[in-house]
Amino acid sequence: MKIIRKYKLFFIVIVVTIVSYYIIQNYNKEQNRISHISISENELDIVFGQDSASLSIFMFSSYNCSFCRKFFLNSYAELKRDFIDNGKIKLIVKPVELSKSQSVMNSIKLAVCINEYGNFEKLHQLLLTEPSVVYTEEFKKVIEELSQKDIFVAECMLSGKSDEYLLNNINDFKKLNLKGTPTFIINNRIYKGYRNYDDFKKIVEKELKNVL
Repeated sequence: MKIIRKYKLFFIVIVVTIVSYYIIQNYNKEQNRISHISISENELDIVFGQDSASLSIFMFSSYNCSFCRKFFLNSYAELKRDFIDNGKIKLIVKPVELSKSQSVMNSIKLAVCINEYGNFEKLHQLLLTEPSVVYTEEFKKVIEELSQKDIFVAECMLSGKSDEYLLNNINDFKKLNLKGTPTFIINNRIYKGYRNYDDFKKIVEKELKNVL
């Protein structure tokens, strides 16, 4: 009888452990969902893809973030080929910058304003490969020249429009209790940190099934 009771006790412990594991897993999954804040597209967001895409992926990113640059340099090309170019997904980049460097802030304001009113691709590639360029006198001259030549870029940068946009990004970032970049928001789920393309592809395919 003692042996039977021991087996019963062992069985109960195993069952309780398994049930607890699944409860914790489901709890963590729910915690991964956003319920208290709505992330939406803004006209100053840096967007890759078509408006008609089946799935929107929001990315909090920074040019000062080595893993963000790694994502664009190592994973983005395949993501574009397999999902963006065929209209399956749209990548919406929301720049965030936690540093107080005016040079860095000016570069981000320039990026979002040129993205809205000019040719963004060259600047994007420059900031990906040489992010420290923002501290040079040459880059400051570029900002000044663009501000003088392009009235729309100048208005975007000097009117406070870009400042308000970047502040809203930071506020959303903090409301979500996020600490680092890159962070991806997909179907109201939070995916933190860099992933190689194969891992990111699995996430995209899973989330696509939820919207198709």
